Amino acid sequence: MRIRPARLDDAAVLARIYVAAWRDTYAGILPDALLVSMSDVRHAAAWQQELSTRDSHSDTLVAEDDDGVLGLLTLGPARRVSRAQLEGGEIYRLYVAPDRQGEGAGKALLMAGFDWLISRDVDAVIIWVLADNPSRFFYEAMGGTRLGEKTDSVGGTKVREVAYGWTDLVAALDRLAAR
Repeated sequence: MRIRPARLDDAAVLARIYVAAWRDTYAGILPDALLVSMSDVRHAAAWQQELSTRDSHSDTLVAEDDDGVLGLLTLGPARRVSRAQLEGGEIYRLYVAPDRQGEGAGKALLMAGFDWLISRDVDAVIIWVLADNPSRFFYEAMGGTRLGEKTDSVGGTKVREVAYGWTDLVAALDRLAAR
């Protein structure tokens, strides 16, 4: 498995992974109408736009193997202000294709994200995840500390979000590498 920065020509596969992961993960949590209305084509256009306008403060990384791209991570400066906020970075998205989960891509992407942040002198990171998302336990297994929660709206549905964070990325990366 390799981790690399996403390229413009990855937009279609990133859209497929994103839509499939949302439909798989959020079924029964978010409205069916929202999940059914998601479009690979529309999301590919959004990825094209995002990848063509990136800057040095944020990035999208992909995990790939000989079969192609199987996961993605986007990160950059922390965006949300709340009591759970850390000074540092934020992981905006971390998704692995549903049929490829459990193969180590999530951990590899997380570690590469930590390394990306460390190389920019960022020593802490936060990620917000829906409280009802069973994948949130992945962040606990990766050493994330639960920092707080808030209520938000997604697709017209009120949802609870939980913040996980790592306050010492060098130490977190060392712990993950030792596993």
